[in-house]
Amino acid sequence: MKTEELKKKLENKEDVLLLDVREKDEYERSVGIEGAENVPMGKVFVMANKGELPKNKKIVTICKTGGRCEIVARELKQKGFDIEHLEGGIES
Repeated sequence: MKTEELKKKLENKEDVLLLDVREKDEYERSVGIEGAENVPMGKVFVMANKGELPKNKKIVTICKTGGRCEIVARELKQKGFDIEHLEGGIES
């Protein structure tokens, strides 16, 4: 998902779960997106396997430059999640 599309969804108050998949220390020392939950990449997969992530809600993953969040989105999409990643990450 491109930055502009995410901005529109947030402005329109669409029901989107934002998952920032950076590690906690990285997340805490940098800029983020208001309302995003910090769930490190490895924990996202554990939560998905335990059924702790919604399959009936749009999920957007975020990281610093887009690499990690793309991996998470690709893997979870294969498991039936409605998920996309923020292209270019938080730096975009």
